Amino acid sequence: MKATFNATPGGERMTTTALKSLQSFDLSRRALLRGAALTGVGAVGALGMAGRASAAGKLPQAAVNYQGMPKGSQKCSNCNQWIQPSACKVVDGSVSPNGWCSLYAQKW
Repeated sequence: MKATFNATPGGERMTTTALKSLQSFDLSRRALLRGAALTGVGAVGALGMAGRASAAGKLPQAAVNYQGMPKGSQKCSNCNQWIQPSACKVVDGSVSPNGWCSLYAQKW
């Protein structure tokens, strides 16, 4: 015998199976909405970062994890973005030829 509940606003009877199905749908809907909200926040952050980059033309050193020393054989002086003597096409500020950042792109 299935248990029934008067769970709907109209007073219709629902089986426990139907009730569980609705509860799992509600949880799934919550998870979907929560994920969409987090994705939206991430997209807004990314758009904000892109807006700053295009407005200023270059990204701040902290945003690209710039460091004043090479990462193995990767260093600014052999990067495609490097501009002699101490600049970069995409990173703001003075850049060491022996520095490195996460936008490193090896020269071909």
